[in-house]
Amino acid sequence: MPGLLIMLPIAVIIALGFLAFFFWSVKNGDYNDPEMPGHRMVLDEDDDVDTSIKKKSAKKEGRA
Repeated sequence: MPGLLIMLPIAVIIALGFLAFFFWSVKNGDYNDPEMPGHRMVLDEDDDVDTSIKKKSAKKEGRA
């Protein structure tokens, strides 16, 4: 029972800390557009892929 009197206030303080962090992140706009990160991985820029393919082919030609 005495352990519960110590752990319960600590748990409440930690929970209030997480709640404060959540409200801070909402205030800063972290949750304004929850769908874009999911679309961002699908809408990747093709330029990055093209340059990496060109670099790989240049390395293969240089070795041959």
